[in-house]
Amino acid sequence: MTDEQPIVYIDLGVGGMPCDDCVVRVTEALESVPGVTDAAVDLGSRSAVVRARADVEGSALARAVRATGQYNAFERRRRPAADA
Repeated sequence: MTDEQPIVYIDLGVGGMPCDDCVVRVTEALESVPGVTDAAVDLGSRSAVVRARADVEGSALARAVRATGQYNAFERRRRPAADA
């Protein structure tokens, strides 16, 4: 028996990103959350897609983004990695 969690993609809306440096800070913040494999942040659409274990909460991702002091985030959608 394994304790591994399935992998999901979590789509986030991200507010307050006016520049490429912001993308770097938000990416680093999201990738610092335990259980997150990687994050792709898009300045143009003000969004991010996070690849993570299924037990990662959207609220934990939003807190990590808010902790940067400049940005806000919210979960839009969650989908199994198999649907990618």
